[in-house]
Amino acid sequence: MNAEGAFSNKQLPGEQLTPLQALQPEPLARRYRLLRQGVNAGFFSVVWLLLLGARLQPWWEQPPHLLQITAHALWVIPLLGLLRAVYCWQADTHKSFALREHDISYSSGIFFRKMITQPVVRVQHIELKQGPLERKTSLARLQLFSAGGALHTFEIPGLDLTQAQQIRQFVLQHKDALQDEQLQ
Repeated sequence: MNAEGAFSNKQLPGEQLTPLQALQPEPLARRYRLLRQGVNAGFFSVVWLLLLGARLQPWWEQPPHLLQITAHALWVIPLLGLLRAVYCWQADTHKSFALREHDISYSSGIFFRKMITQPVVRVQHIELKQGPLERKTSLARLQLFSAGGALHTFEIPGLDLTQAQQIRQFVLQHKDALQDEQLQ
């Protein structure tokens, strides 16, 4: 809206636009990457131990083809775990967020990069979530919900708890102030 209250939508020259590369993204907490690696290692270790236990159990005789399958699976499972660990480590290093005066952005992706930007005034509500492992490591996730959608617009995982609380408080305080500013 312009000064007279009439709607306006002027085109901006390209040189006046701030490039996304100028955005100063913040990485996620290092503890988040370590937690994901620990969960990954724990999951694949449990699967491997269960398979090893089933193979070595003395109570019933296993058919030869099943013994051959489990023999192969006992070296494939650690390989899959290692590949997943490398992928998750790389994926987590490419996740970042940026909070600016009027919007919040989240970027992710190794091969296919994605950046989501949500204007603060469009945030309907924001949730701070923690699972049991996140509580133990003082990490949190922020889910931002925009107007007009039943699902969350995006989620920022792996934030320090205090940082997540500060971002949540900033968004809640500033969304109303920015809306009031736009109405005037």
